[in-house]
Formats: sequence, structure tokens, C-alpha cells
Amino acid sequence: MTLYLFPTELEAASFRAQAPELRVVISGVGMAATAATLASLYAEGAIRARSTVVLAGIAGAYDASLRIGEVVEVTRESTAELPAAFRKSYAVTAATTLRHVASNTVHGAGCAARGAEIENMEGAALFAMAEAWGFRAVEIRAISNRVGQPFEEWEIESACHNLARHLIELSEQLEH
Repeated sequence: MTLYLFPTELEAASFRAQAPELRVVISGVGMAATAATLASLYAEGAIRARSTVVLAGIAGAYDASLRIGEVVEVTRESTAELPAAFRKSYAVTAATTLRHVASNTVHGAGCAARGAEIENMEGAALFAMAEAWGFRAVEIRAISNRVGQPFEEWEIESACHNLARHLIELSEQLEH
């Protein structure tokens, strides 16, 4: 069973329209909302040890070689804003042939890259819950902006369109 988790309806809309038969859940923005949503889904039995949860959404790029609109798979996620003694990194086996990147889960824009190519606000929660409960976690992100770029300059619509296109291809692999 595969569940597709998006932080916002804006990020989910294009995928939902193209794949209405697939299970899409909106988690809310940030680690706390994502963890709470995953905990609720687990308690309901919607996620089990053999489930796959695909977290998908937009991300900011630290790495200038990433193009705006490019879709990537996160294979290493870090709680970058925590003090070094408490920082945690998660690594997963790649599920796609997309470019594999490292990401920082942040509370707001502007965290130092510390070896990551992108940043997002939910990924570490997904990987922490997957580690605790044994489900498969896949994180797919579309680059909508450069880290630190003003929000009004982000290219969210085109990033979400590209994200949906790649998720449709991924869903065909995961669902069959």
C-alpha cells in the first residue's frame, strides 16, 4: 500500500487531479504537523510496517547546479537547525532514478547548507517515523526557489506541475 503525503493542497493539486484513485493526504507544513499526521495515520492502521509513504512537495536549493523545476529524490535528511549535539541525520536507499540529494529539514529559510543540496520543512519527520515504525519512506521534491530568495519570486506552479509528472511515473512503479 502506498500513501502520498503533501504538506499543502497547492503541492498536491496537480497530482491529485491526474491520479484521483491514489491515496493523497495533506499533512500540514513543518515537522510537527507531518509527525502528527503520520502518527494519526499509523494509529488508524492506514500505515503499516510494509507500507510506503511518499512525501512530496517543493524545496529550496542551496546547490546552484539544481535547476528551478527539477525534481529530485532525498536520500539523506538532516535536522540541521538543532545544536550539533542533537542533530540527527537519516539515510534511505534510493527508490528512483531521479537525482539523489541531501536535504536539511528547517523551520524557515536561511539555514546553513552543511553539505545539503536542498532544504524543506517536513522530511526529517517522515524519516524519523519510518525509522520508528518500519514503513518505507520516499521523499520527492521539486525545486521551486533558491534558498533565501524572496517568496514572491518562487516558481511554485511550475515546480508542482513537474512534481506531479514525476510522481505519476513513480506511482506506476510503486502500485504495480
